[in-house]
Amino acid sequence: MSRVITLTTDFGTSDGYVASMKGVILSINPSAVIVDISHAIEPQFIRQAAFILHTTWRYFPQGSIHIVIVDPGVGSDRRMVILNTPTACFLAPDNGALSYVLYELEQENRPSSNPGHNAPSERPVPAGCEAVSITKEEYWRKPVSSTFHGRDIFAPVAAYLSQDYPVATFGDKIDSLYSFPIPEPFRDATGHLVGHIIHIDRYGNLITNFRSRDIPPGGAAVEIRNQRIDNTSPYYAQGGGLIAVVGGNDYLELSVRDGSAAATLGARVGDTVTIVDRLLK
Repeated sequence: MSRVITLTTDFGTSDGYVASMKGVILSINPSAVIVDISHAIEPQFIRQAAFILHTTWRYFPQGSIHIVIVDPGVGSDRRMVILNTPTACFLAPDNGALSYVLYELEQENRPSSNPGHNAPSERPVPAGCEAVSITKEEYWRKPVSSTFHGRDIFAPVAAYLSQDYPVATFGDKIDSLYSFPIPEPFRDATGHLVGHIIHIDRYGNLITNFRSRDIPPGGAAVEIRNQRIDNTSPYYAQGGGLIAVVGGNDYLELSVRDGSAAATLGARVGDTVTIVDRLLK
């Protein structure tokens, strides 16, 4: 049975880019199962692609192949890589698109004493995983466009992988991958937890880097841009105005019922958010 191949890109759907990739995959493996995660990543916004992949890949069948193409460095000497893990396989430019995946795997398999915001530019390949630089041109579509590696390199390689070609077939083993720092909450001088907006979804919900475990059992208020939310809500429809709720991916979100929190607050990715613990004096 063919393995699932997912696509995450900034290509949009008004042009033929995504269809071309699917056509190449199906030409090599007509039984391939292709699933679109998102093609609405903001152009060249690698961090957004990395986060969207992070919130979705674990819901796919074991052995699924995930292609991420947000590639402002296409045509340059940046590497094209495969990361193979015990549960999934990832293909991406080596530009940080796999940062959240690497961080997750590192925490599970090889806990680090270094918090994510101190991470180096190169992260070692996590224990139990393998990575290669895609260099074997015989598996590429010819001729190769200098501006469309998604179609001419990543798509055919994924198609062969879906037919159970070994990862080592496609290039040389590498020991590290480029990773941008994953922002983690930290305590300020007063003991309150400080975090940031890491994603804004299509509803205008502000996704913070707080998880449910960060919310104090004694209750807490949330502050952002001189606005204060007195407590967290169990679901979106509760109350009105600005609310804080733990969303389906276990991240604390700031939302406006029937509206956009991003527009209401004029908030952007990177803005500071503070959890004020009621038990602190």
